[in-house]
Amino acid sequence: MSEPLYGHDLLSLLMEKGGRCGLEELRANSAAVHGPAAIYSNCHGDSFDFDGVIAFLGSKGKVQVTDGVVALGMAPACQH
Repeated sequence: MSEPLYGHDLLSLLMEKGGRCGLEELRANSAAVHGPAAIYSNCHGDSFDFDGVIAFLGSKGKVQVTDGVVALGMAPACQH
């Protein structure tokens, strides 16, 4: 059984890109690292696909998506 994926795992990929990259580039990187059907969870156990976790992270201020570019937001990621 593999380790569960969390939203902060996606934030780590974004940090590796300098905190900002194209949404489709991040999607491709996520698929390459975590698999194309990766399911992410939040700390409460809700499950998300890539688009869902991006929307969730955006709603919490952890990322911003503008004109197809994802950037780290102002809210810190949780630590596990």
